[in-house]
Amino acid sequence: MESRRSFRLCSVVFLVIALMEISTATLSPAGINYEVVALVAIKTALRDPYNVLDNWDINSVDPCSWRMVTCSSDGYVSALGLPSQSLSGTLSPSIGNLTNLQSVLLQNNAISGPIPAAIGKLEKLHTLDLSNNTFSGEMPTSLGNLKNLNYLRLNNNSLTGPCPESLSKLNGLTLVDLSFNNLSGSLPKILARTFKVTGNPLICGPKASDNCSAVFPEPLSLPPNGQSDSGTNSHRVAIAFGASFGAAFSIIIVIGLLVWWRYRHNQQIFFDVNG
Repeated sequence: MESRRSFRLCSVVFLVIALMEISTATLSPAGINYEVVALVAIKTALRDPYNVLDNWDINSVDPCSWRMVTCSSDGYVSALGLPSQSLSGTLSPSIGNLTNLQSVLLQNNAISGPIPAAIGKLEKLHTLDLSNNTFSGEMPTSLGNLKNLNYLRLNNNSLTGPCPESLSKLNGLTLVDLSFNNLSGSLPKILARTFKVTGNPLICGPKASDNCSAVFPEPLSLPPNGQSDSGTNSHRVAIAFGASFGAAFSIIIVIGLLVWWRYRHNQQIFFDVNG
């Protein structure tokens, strides 16, 4: 009986210690949550006219109850969703300290300034949507560090300069939309099922020469897994079948007319002989 009580007591102590380790995993020696500090820095750099970030409090221990913040089951910030909130200002480089982020949705606001290179530290990120803002400057080459990225939407901003060659290293991309910016130069070979660059008049197409400042981009939207090829082949087969059917039908008509003419001709001869 005593051994059972000792075992239960040890189990409870172990559980408490484990919970304390989890709860302090993101705490500094001063007891401040690193994710809280990062989120408050993001809030400070933004202008929030409707106070949607009002409960983002530096004195809070746990940001998981904050508006527009989602946490994983182990208590880390995994998603930041602030679309269409009339936010302006800039995006703080402190976003790079939220290393467990998997999704960042900041589309349809008025956020300006450069895209912070620190975003390249978010190795778990699979969705980055900064579309329909006023981001400017060049796309950071650190985007090529986002090995788990699936969706990248930077369209409808004021980004300039070339598309980073580092994006060609990402193999899991489903969608890359860079349309309607001021990008220039040649395009790297980006392995995305859909890649959009329309609305960037200074981008070089794949058939352009080195001096391509006046070359308009060729369409680069790629359908999933050869859909275009299969559609083209089906179209060719349909045309070939139609042409063959038309030729065969024409031959049958000609033969029919010849048979009918001979029949009428023979009848005329028969009537002439009997007459």
